[in-house]
Amino acid sequence: MRPAVLISVLSVVSGGALLVFAPAIGVLEPVAIRTAGAIVLAVGLWSTAVVPAHFTSLLFMLLAMLFSLAPAQVVFSGFHAGAIWLVFSGIVLSVAIKDTGLGGRIAGVMLRRLPDNFLVLCYSVFLLALLLDFIIPAAVARVLLLTPIVVALCDRVGFDGNGAGKGRTGIILAALMGTMAPAFAILPANVPNMAMTGSAESIYGINISYGDYFLLNFPVMGVLATLVYPLLIWVMFRETPRRSEDGGVAKTWSVREARLLAVVAIALSLWITDFAHGVAPAWVSMSAALFLLLPRIGVLPPVALTRDVDFGPVLFVAGIIGLGAVATDTGLARSVADSMLAVVHLTPRHDAWNFAAMTGMGMVVGILTTVPASPAIMTSLAQTMADAAGWPVASALMTQVGTWMMFPFPYQAPPVVIVIALAGLRIGAVMKLLLAYMVFAMLVAMPLQFLWGSWLGYFS
Repeated sequence: MRPAVLISVLSVVSGGALLVFAPAIGVLEPVAIRTAGAIVLAVGLWSTAVVPAHFTSLLFMLLAMLFSLAPAQVVFSGFHAGAIWLVFSGIVLSVAIKDTGLGGRIAGVMLRRLPDNFLVLCYSVFLLALLLDFIIPAAVARVLLLTPIVVALCDRVGFDGNGAGKGRTGIILAALMGTMAPAFAILPANVPNMAMTGSAESIYGINISYGDYFLLNFPVMGVLATLVYPLLIWVMFRETPRRSEDGGVAKTWSVREARLLAVVAIALSLWITDFAHGVAPAWVSMSAALFLLLPRIGVLPPVALTRDVDFGPVLFVAGIIGLGAVATDTGLARSVADSMLAVVHLTPRHDAWNFAAMTGMGMVVGILTTVPASPAIMTSLAQTMADAAGWPVASALMTQVGTWMMFPFPYQAPPVVIVIALAGLRIGAVMKLLLAYMVFAMLVAMPLQFLWGSWLGYFS
């Protein structure tokens, strides 16, 4: 282990331990302080990757139970969340797409229309993912569909290394960020978007339309993400493609490939039309996975469930969801947000400062609770922030959106976690990209978003 990593790990472990056993500090109760310690430890271990990610999740859940941080139904809430079953189903789908060769066939079709240029590949994959943002209303479903296809694409252009290769990492990250970053500016495309708008309607009676949301957020944040993410990936991970013409894919379709394609097509149609039938993407995915595992009828042998399916990512996501739930249940996230609100001093007619302060608060809450969970805290504070800043409540609500796009840690976004697990990416490489975009967003994207929103009459 490198000295810098060792020092980081020791600092995280010692800092977490001190907080776990610390008495009450200021407005924070002992249980909130112990929760902060467990979160510091978990986040540090996830970020440094010195132990497997699922081990850290299990350790966090154990600490939460040993120190009675929250009831069991809160600590283990991740196991009955739909995201868990999306992860499981996605792993089964990925195994099937790889095992049948369907991913390689689709990758071959894509490559026939693309040149051997890494930057073009990055933009093409990103734009394909962006197109799915308008069609499939769940980021996890989009990454489950795209990841095995993009992995096959990497194999066809000579980007190997089992997740460690630069080119492979870059192309997979282009697909991942294309499914996530611009989607935060498209109302029904990501969980935080819907959580915020749903809470705004129930708490404040505010109905946020698709058009208003899109007009405020996509022209700056969505467009900049689309332009800048592939460019950053090219700078950090570029590698020369070495195209393989056939990639070992048979010219004729097998029965298993055709059957799998039919299952994917049906799942895709159900994901797109969930507004009509009301079945959540998780249960659509679960149905598809179970069909694929059916003896004689499916495309995978029964032994695949124990031989090929890795349950580590399931435990990883369960721990992340539990972390956000515990931080909320113990009052830690709300206490930290209230404390920050008292410190930042929002005042009327200081609009740029108010916008920056609200954005900073949202980022901190996102680190404590994860991005999908942060709208519950920030939406409840919107009225207080709006009154202090002299803004409409809707304006305070909308400051959250930018914070969801510039998270520094992979654990904050379940789709990132899933892709890391499915594609075997190194957490350090993913963090490098996230941090680079966060710096760009803070220096360029957010000031431009403030100017655009102010011109539209929001942040002033």
